[in-house]
Amino acid sequence: MLIALTFAAALVIGLVVTPIVRHFAHRLQLLDEPGGRKIHLVAIPRLGGVAMVFAFGVAIGLAFLASPGLGSDAGVRPDRLPAILIAASLLFVVGVVDDVRGMRALVKLIFQIAAALIVWSMGLSIDRLHLPWGIIELGVLALPVTVLWIVGVINAVNLIDGLDGLASGIVLTSLGAFALIAASSGMTPVLPLVAAAMGAAIGFLAYNLHPASIIMGDTGSMFLGLIVSTTAISLTQHGLHPVPPWVPIIALGLPIADTIWAVLRRTARGEAVFAPDRGHIHHQLLEHGLSQRDAMLSLTALSAALGIAAVLLARVV
Repeated sequence: MLIALTFAAALVIGLVVTPIVRHFAHRLQLLDEPGGRKIHLVAIPRLGGVAMVFAFGVAIGLAFLASPGLGSDAGVRPDRLPAILIAASLLFVVGVVDDVRGMRALVKLIFQIAAALIVWSMGLSIDRLHLPWGIIELGVLALPVTVLWIVGVINAVNLIDGLDGLASGIVLTSLGAFALIAASSGMTPVLPLVAAAMGAAIGFLAYNLHPASIIMGDTGSMFLGLIVSTTAISLTQHGLHPVPPWVPIIALGLPIADTIWAVLRRTARGEAVFAPDRGHIHHQLLEHGLSQRDAMLSLTALSAALGIAAVLLARVV
């Protein structure tokens, strides 16, 4: 019941708050202009992530009020909720500044690393790899592996956010897979967190489907990237049956593959890794004649298939 109420609260708040944020973004001229690798042809408000984070935060707060035990050591320890909330708060500030005033990619990367270090320092860390043939302890490698995973997924979600509804759709399929895995592996404390994130994302998505009237901006993409990456860590480290590392990698296979290809592509051309281009998978689909809506639906369906594969693998290993 708590999970359903948390999801419903985030969904309703997202549906109500997103158009309010859109209105103020228009009034303040905080618009994402067309050009470069961007697909949209008109200026669109770019603060959708603010509404998403607000809906998530209020829903989590209501969950705490409804179930005080959610904040106890027994309830929160498996997914280290305080670590996620503090890191999310840092990235929220960074995202808003970037969406309003702009921020150099290197500076943003430093803050992303700082957020990952917060998560690691508060106990949510990739300390071991649970494999079918045994457990590998990472030791001193736990820190760099944890930071690389969190920062990598945050940027992967950001890079895949190139079509109306695409980033939200892909994250929703991944979180849906993670929710099923968590429910079957004894990771129930993760579920309110996932429910709040999914509700907030769907509430925003209602206004972000093509033709979008608002986009999430870096505030939204960094928030979703943090939630999905830290949820994945919880599933691989805690619960009755921690899953092997390739399970979340498969669930997030589409943005991860697109990011790896972007790095290789730009490096081969002698370009900066963070230099924007139109070589992403969604750009390629558009060049082959698909409409924005069809490209988004095709990629989301592919991500859903990968999520199903991840759930099945988690059950057989």
